[in-house]
Amino acid sequence: MRLITTICLFILFFETKAQTVSIWMKDGFLKEFAVSEVDSLVFNNSNNMEQARIEIESFLKRWNKAMIEADTVTLNDMMDDEIQLHHITGAAQTKQEWLAEVGSGSMEYHKIEMRNVAVDIMSSGKAKVSFTSIITATIWGAYGTWTLNVGMTLEKRNGNWIRTE
Repeated sequence: MRLITTICLFILFFETKAQTVSIWMKDGFLKEFAVSEVDSLVFNNSNNMEQARIEIESFLKRWNKAMIEADTVTLNDMMDDEIQLHHITGAAQTKQEWLAEVGSGSMEYHKIEMRNVAVDIMSSGKAKVSFTSIITATIWGAYGTWTLNVGMTLEKRNGNWIRTE
């Protein structure tokens, strides 16, 4: 039962050939196995999956703390250089534009609460993260509390999760 559960949770069957099965592994690589090997394969990624979830929860806490503290150095390190950030107004900003707004105080985050956090580790190794964020902030002079449905894509680079979308 464990093997079947592990296969269902951690890999995606890509295609089956006459005597082999190609499987996308959690590390993002496609591997071929002889059909006769499948019964004896042991996939021990449950620890890796749990570790990824713990790391992502830590990432989100650091992200929120850095936003509240206007720590643009930490926020800069947590994002891909090419990221586009999208606001509730529909406006898009580059990473540099957003960091300048946070650094200048024109976007000041006072309190951030997260609810309903969901993490989906994809076969590519990237993580899709979604949650409801209740943010109390002063944005361009307007103080308020907003409830947002947030989606992020994270990618692990050099041992650290980085926000790419």
